[in-house]
Amino acid sequence: MFIFIKHGDNQHFLVNTNCTVLVLLHYIRGKLGLAKTDTIDLCDETGNMKLFFLMKTPGEYASKFLTARSTYHVCRVTRGAPGTRLENAYLAFVPFLKNPGHEMLDALRTQCDMLERNRVKMLRIQEAAKKVVPVESSVNLPAKPSGKSDEDKPAPRKSPFYKTRADFLSRRGRQRVNK
Repeated sequence: MFIFIKHGDNQHFLVNTNCTVLVLLHYIRGKLGLAKTDTIDLCDETGNMKLFFLMKTPGEYASKFLTARSTYHVCRVTRGAPGTRLENAYLAFVPFLKNPGHEMLDALRTQCDMLERNRVKMLRIQEAAKKVVPVESSVNLPAKPSGKSDEDKPAPRKSPFYKTRADFLSRRGRQRVNK
């Protein structure tokens, strides 16, 4: 199964999707002369991103996510500069096209904004979970002494009651003496 990858000034090439997503993206990087560290993804003609760069299992086959004989565009995922406050922020999805359409650019911008909002929301949830608010009790309990008292010790364990031959003999002897 093949797809068309469109880039540059109306240039395109064929890609076999009967491979893993990882291999597919590696091949596309090589065809476009990009560095291994460049984060790229594919979008369809309407600008819907495939979000391959977020996949937890890039070992799945690309044919599972891509439609045969369709045209896809390569987009660079632009993130914040390392060492800055916006290091992990999603700044933009930039298509590798000379003249992308306005609809595609709007769709890419909307998806980028949504991903960034979700990322910030998750960060706030994580920060809130880290903050522990101490709760003061309105009940005053007496302080426990540092040494163990008799109340703190566990109760002695009673063994189960078993009658032995000696128990029967001692009872018979007591009964005869009492008569």
